[in-house]
Amino acid sequence: MPAFHRRRFVSTTLAASAALATPAWLRAQPTLKIGLTLPLSGAPAVRNAIQAGATADVGLDFLAGFQQAVAAERRGQPIELIELDDAYKPEQAAANVEALARQDVVAISGLWSTAHAQAALPVAARLRLPVIGMRSSAAELRRGDNPWAFHLKASDADELSAVLKTFSSMSLPRLGVLYVDEPGNRELLKHMQASGASVTRALAVDPTSADRLAAAAREIVATPGTQSVLLLLPTEAVVDTMMELRGRGNTYMSPVCTLSQVISRPFAESRERALNGLGVASPFNNPALSRTEVAVRFRDAMIDRDLDALTRSFSAFEGFVYGSVITRTLVEMKAKAAPTRQALAAALRGKQMNLGGLPIRFDERQVGHQSVHLLYKYSAEGALKA
Repeated sequence: MPAFHRRRFVSTTLAASAALATPAWLRAQPTLKIGLTLPLSGAPAVRNAIQAGATADVGLDFLAGFQQAVAAERRGQPIELIELDDAYKPEQAAANVEALARQDVVAISGLWSTAHAQAALPVAARLRLPVIGMRSSAAELRRGDNPWAFHLKASDADELSAVLKTFSSMSLPRLGVLYVDEPGNRELLKHMQASGASVTRALAVDPTSADRLAAAAREIVATPGTQSVLLLLPTEAVVDTMMELRGRGNTYMSPVCTLSQVISRPFAESRERALNGLGVASPFNNPALSRTEVAVRFRDAMIDRDLDALTRSFSAFEGFVYGSVITRTLVEMKAKAAPTRQALAAALRGKQMNLGGLPIRFDERQVGHQSVHLLYKYSAEGALKA
């Protein structure tokens, strides 16, 4: 059964079984609705098999994890999940927020990229609709100036700080940087400068040209004094760069790290030898290997629905975390009164909870989870490990 239809089957089965299991007096209560806008079809242009696999199912993985969290945390309460496809188009994500608001959702989640968030967050703010958990880790989204935006992962600046700390702890603080020249990455370069990081050279690169990436990679590692390399690049460009450094007979063995935007199930499972040893900052530990209670619950939920492959999906786990936070909060609120959008936003500000080894506490910027794990690619096993 194709992945999309399999997830639809799971969603329909969940809804039907929930209706049968819910007592009649609860089914009579008004249904709370949570909205998702996700890339469920289409794909951006890509150049290699790893990134093609990453874009094919990543929104569906997130949706499946979110669905299982709602089913696990609803405690018999009538809670409905409405998902809309944005087809990787930021303008469609903004239109989806409008459409979800008309369907009376109390919150939305899932905005996929920084561009999606920048297009959709002003719409949500105008509609006074809480956005709880979004995929982008861009620091500019976390300045605390939008009272309706709640984040559930560390910023890319936090991830960068963890990488720099690791380089320093290894006595390899002098780094070269390959980056795409875009606002978010320019901010990260400023962050490095402000932190006193020792950058031997920073090269802006064209991520669409494998040949230019290869030339830039050779140039950056040949720069005098460079002890390690940081890649602020999309997944396909990271793969191409690593092929130049550690593939095709090359043996660059100094540390190379990147940030969490590259993580996908195909990337994590890849056995491409050139990726071996690549350091990847991540807001979550590997869901397939973590022994925390929340990770165990996640794996059990996936296996119970015959979605065993998703136990290795960071996107599915992220959806599970976001769905758990939203659903658990709504259930707690509904015990006192019917939750409204405004009441939900107020309940989250300063809220603390523990999902089982994953503490959540919303700070003054409305960021609830700020942990960063540095994982390493083990190509022989097709895994990212701490």
